[in-house]
Amino acid sequence: MITSATPPRDDAGRNLRARVLAFIAEPSADEFEALALDVHAYQARANPAYARYLRRLGIERPSGWRAIPAVPAEAFRVSTLACGPAERIYQSSGTTRGVQHRARHHVTDVAMYRAAALGGFTRAVLPAGTRRLFVVAAPERLSHPASSLGEMVTWLRESHDLGDAPSCLGVDGVDLAGFATGLDALAVGVPVVVLAVTSALLRLADWAEQHRVRWRLPAGSLVIDTGGCKGYHEALARVEILDRYRRMLGIEADAVVNEYGMTELSSQLYARGAGPHRAPPWLRTLVCDPATGREMAAGEVGCLRHFDLANLGSVLAIQSEDLGRIVADGIELLGRVAGAASRGCSLLAEAGRA
Repeated sequence: MITSATPPRDDAGRNLRARVLAFIAEPSADEFEALALDVHAYQARANPAYARYLRRLGIERPSGWRAIPAVPAEAFRVSTLACGPAERIYQSSGTTRGVQHRARHHVTDVAMYRAAALGGFTRAVLPAGTRRLFVVAAPERLSHPASSLGEMVTWLRESHDLGDAPSCLGVDGVDLAGFATGLDALAVGVPVVVLAVTSALLRLADWAEQHRVRWRLPAGSLVIDTGGCKGYHEALARVEILDRYRRMLGIEADAVVNEYGMTELSSQLYARGAGPHRAPPWLRTLVCDPATGREMAAGEVGCLRHFDLANLGSVLAIQSEDLGRIVADGIELLGRVAGAASRGCSLLAEAGRA
């Protein structure tokens, strides 16, 4: 949803915008805390809903970035959390409770979101300037204009895709036959990128089994998936998902990249194969006890709390209902809190068509 253009920011907002963009371009671990505290102080002044929340908590300037009060992700379903007029309002794809429970992220600076999304992708997946032929079964801006993932996929294709074939995921779900046709048409020996929601790939794997079809992606190819098993008929462990990809596409686990993101965030985490998810330097994640909110030690399971500098125009700190734990090289994702509604882009593929 596109609304009116953002008016000029005050001097503090303009200065912070420049600092965050500079950090995304050239991160410095030593600068994160000071920048996070300054972003929080700005949001405490400029975001009315967040300011009310802080007053209820009775918290003034926090002692460090870890102490910045996080809003529950659920708050984006009931409040407008923004530091000014939105350039665009992104909506989640809903939950199993229905579209009325969509989260809405009022993004005041789409260019900031673009810088963070492309910056994270080029650090974790494909270097800037690298182009490959894409086969896509994910939301795009044209088909899903309110989807933050659809916006990001469109930017990724503009920056990295050699072709222009439409996505096989439309408003009615995934076109499995079209997905298969796109894979059939791949040139031998030319690396490609298959970018899809996980449930679309799993549905394609079922379709391939039924039709006794297999593909072998060229060496150097990548599969990028997102969304987990939401919208698919069963929950599968990551190792089983990777094995299905291997059988269907002839690709090993280290050539599969999983993207984790939220409508409420401007930045994403990425994982190779069955490895942990890693965040870009401008996004930090804590694992917290769902009952007390305290930070948990490495290896303990809790809810993920994200601190995203690129969320300058909304809220820096967000408490999710996603479970995980800190491991040596990143975050191991472990599903969602019991009783939390299923959500995410894979619900868009639920009404698949063969």
